[in-house]
Amino acid sequence: MKIRKQAGLSLISVMIIFMLLGALAMGFLYTIRTGRLPLNDQLQRWGKSAGVISNELKNAAGVSGANGANTAAPASGTVAPNENMPAPVTVESGVKKCVINGRTTYSDTECNQRADAKNVKLHDAKGFERPKPKEDDSSASVGDQDFRQKMLNKAIDKASR
Repeated sequence: MKIRKQAGLSLISVMIIFMLLGALAMGFLYTIRTGRLPLNDQLQRWGKSAGVISNELKNAAGVSGANGANTAAPASGTVAPNENMPAPVTVESGVKKCVINGRTTYSDTECNQRADAKNVKLHDAKGFERPKPKEDDSSASVGDQDFRQKMLNKAIDKASR
């Protein structure tokens, strides 16, 4: 009887494949949960740092067209607001309901000419609110007070034995 060597993937290659699959699944779940990529903030910081470093190198080398002060990222880490961005939607401004090719979309910008547009008024939902009491709950009825008094007397008698 001749023993043949088993063909297929080795345990190490299976381990590496499943590690990569697990990392991919974790990244996907993180993206679903937060709505953004896991390393997006870090990549932006690296990009800003790379921009600052490249500007410094261009200034040191004397390359023309290096606007060191203008292209460097702000020290506070905040991004300057873009003038082309529209104002945010508020409850007072409302949104536009556009029907484009049979699909309904809501937008804060104007709809195109082919779309049916309607203004939609927004309502500020305050979330879950505690229900208002019907009557003054602090004063209990006479029957409830008698029952409480009987229970207190029973507990005192039981404790004193």
